Amino acid sequence: MSITIKSMIDLSQEVYHNCPVLPEFDPPKIDYLRVGPRDGWTVEQITMNLHTATHMDAPAHMADFRKTLDEFPVERFQGRLVLITLTDKAPNEPVTVDDLLPYAELFTEESVVFLHTGWGGKRAWTKEFIFQSPYLSNEAAQFLADRNIRGIGIDHFSIGGTGPENEETHRILLRAGMWIAEGLDLAHPGLAEGDWHVMALPVKIRESSGAPARIVAFQWDHP
Repeated sequence: MSITIKSMIDLSQEVYHNCPVLPEFDPPKIDYLRVGPRDGWTVEQITMNLHTATHMDAPAHMADFRKTLDEFPVERFQGRLVLITLTDKAPNEPVTVDDLLPYAELFTEESVVFLHTGWGGKRAWTKEFIFQSPYLSNEAAQFLADRNIRGIGIDHFSIGGTGPENEETHRILLRAGMWIAEGLDLAHPGLAEGDWHVMALPVKIRESSGAPARIVAFQWDHP
């Protein structure tokens, strides 16, 4: 009996020249070292921080912790998707424990929890996208950390937003030893139907606090 992939959805945002990033960082720069019609080859060079567009954070993202992404067993980069739809959240509104409680029985050691706020569709150099996203509160972060989930993600470049709770939210999650995926695209309507599995593969960079990643969701076709 063979098992094949029935459906696959790309949950990744594009990296492009001057795409939005955290306001304290320079946006990525893409230069052409070779141009095909002129040089016979096309070769691009990209300069950016590793926490750009769709990316993953390791515990080492914070000075408190040392585990880097390349130290995770590769099997930890996949798991059963628990998608939490939060598109009714107002700007700057926290995701609370009450928002998570209806899904609590789904949170296991094999779960990957993604928060769909709708902010992925607002991605642009605007005050709304950069500074007003819904965010995971400290209390909700601890609620998830206590359940030993495998990974957590959000459709904004910072799971804790850009306000005062951000640092502690990251600390709570990363202390628990999980990875964080940020900059996701979770707007595909098919994600709300059926069971999905997530594969989140960061670029393998030695001793990295984070890395760009291609993150996909897929469904198995069981004969």
